[in-house]
Amino acid sequence: MKKTLLITLMLILGLVLVACGGAAPAEEAAVEEPAEVVEQVEPTAAPVEEVAPTEEPAPEPTAEPVMEVTDAQLDELFQRFIDNMEGYGSLGLEPFNEMLAADAPFLLDVRETSELAEKGWIEGAVNVPIREVAARTDMLPAQDAPVVIYCGSGWRCTIALPLLDALGWQNTLALKGGSFGGWVEAGYPIVTGEPPVAEPLNAAEVDPALAAHFSEILAAMPEGYGGISIDDVNTAIAENPDLILIDARTPEEIAESGSIDAPNVLFIPIEEFIARRAEWPAEKDAAIIVYCGSGHRSTLAMPMMWAYGYTNVLSMKGGFSEWAKAGYAIVGAPEVDLDTAFNTFLANMEGYNVIGLDDVNLALAEDPPPFLLDVREVSELEESGHIESAVNLPIREVLDNPAYLPGTDAKLISYCGSGWRCTIAITALGALGYPQPLSMKEGSFGGWVEKGFPVAEGTAAEPMELNAFAPDPQLLAALQEMLHNIPEGYGGISVEDLNTLLVENPDVTLIDVRTTAELEENGVIEAANWIHIPLEEFINQKDQWPVELDAPIVVYCGSGHRSTIAMTILWAYGYTDVLSMRGGVAEWVKAGYPVIDYVPQP
Repeated sequence: MKKTLLITLMLILGLVLVACGGAAPAEEAAVEEPAEVVEQVEPTAAPVEEVAPTEEPAPEPTAEPVMEVTDAQLDELFQRFIDNMEGYGSLGLEPFNEMLAADAPFLLDVRETSELAEKGWIEGAVNVPIREVAARTDMLPAQDAPVVIYCGSGWRCTIALPLLDALGWQNTLALKGGSFGGWVEAGYPIVTGEPPVAEPLNAAEVDPALAAHFSEILAAMPEGYGGISIDDVNTAIAENPDLILIDARTPEEIAESGSIDAPNVLFIPIEEFIARRAEWPAEKDAAIIVYCGSGHRSTLAMPMMWAYGYTNVLSMKGGFSEWAKAGYAIVGAPEVDLDTAFNTFLANMEGYNVIGLDDVNLALAEDPPPFLLDVREVSELEESGHIESAVNLPIREVLDNPAYLPGTDAKLISYCGSGWRCTIAITALGALGYPQPLSMKEGSFGGWVEKGFPVAEGTAAEPMELNAFAPDPQLLAALQEMLHNIPEGYGGISVEDLNTLLVENPDVTLIDVRTTAELEENGVIEAANWIHIPLEEFINQKDQWPVELDAPIVVYCGSGHRSTIAMTILWAYGYTDVLSMRGGVAEWVKAGYPVIDYVPQP
């Protein structure tokens, strides 16, 4: 009985121990633990598959805005550029050189790398070709840094200017004056060799949508960077009646000089180019050519129009000044006031604006020295040398680049081989506003050499752009054309040839421009058609000039100087067959030809 009770108690104790965590829990852990591990792996694998689909579309919401640039955004950015620009964002070579010596800006060269390898570059420049500028903003400095952009001629850097401003670089200028080409011609230093490879600066933050948009339009830029010559514009006007021209000059400029004669011309000055965008052509693929005075403002306008989606926009190279100079059709231009121009010149004359060799030599020692203008051909300088410090602009080209000439307050002395061509030059320059342009006489350069004054060998240095002379554009164009058409021999006729001409052609008109006192003292040359008009009254008495512009005319005076002034004036008025007698009455009498007593005209 007791034994049975003991066994029963032991069994009950074992059951209690099992229930409280004995061997049975160890078996449960061995069976259920792996099951929990499997359950943990499966739930983590499933979320990975569920997250993947949510990561793929994640970029989609940000991808669309990257390419979205609105017209309103462009309006704000480009209007800011226009409002803030000074001097249309251009920088001359000399101020740029001074800037380099002081606090050098970041220098951006937007030419092709091959151009740098071939022609060199300005020291310190970073090269980013124009088509890559908006895509490589990582190469640029912080957006508050001053930046100067240059290229081969000044064209591509102008394209970059408004776009970089819109991207945040608002302290940026485009180098003009022929840009790198002008820099080299002016003798400023360059670096040659293998172009350096710049490292990214990553210093700026740009709007990615704007950068992508500008990258796209620059990559699609037409061959020639959107430039079109005046000759091709003239052809395009004739061949395409739908062509649209946009004149980006000011109303004052247009009133003063006229505009291109074409069927479809819009007048929107660059200062109002964005504010009056509603006036732009409606069709984005319309054929459009923008022009201005020189080509700079139109090249600012062109990339702006590209940014708004216009696909066929070009800028006219050389601008309206080149168009007028070439003689293409103009409307609305006031008539050139030659009367006032030449009367002013004649009224300002002192001693007929002649200066002798000794006085020239003394003037060269003055501070500042005079502007010395050599109007001979380059071949003459190569053969005979030149006067030190002289600027060489051959007579037919002397007005082709007014930037090479000084301001009208400068003392200007012109010389040539004998004193003939420099007289033609001072007549044109006097009409353009120089109050006292002087002609070096006594044999001019030939006399200078004979007298033993110093001569520099070879040709003169390349002329520098002074950008100090701003003549009336219409008057300039008229006098340029006159000089371009100077006849062979520069309009001179010898006394022997004049004597023969008077016998062979009784219709020739002889104009004597001496004073009445000289005529009374020295007599006159006898001719069937003889006219007396003192040079001082040459414009006031132009009603005495021959009516026909192709009438044969010979002008003479005492020595040949005043008659050459009068001949030049007649050329400017369109007379095509005018000569001046070399040596004047003095040479005529010396050669033994007769003179008769002066009888006052009725």
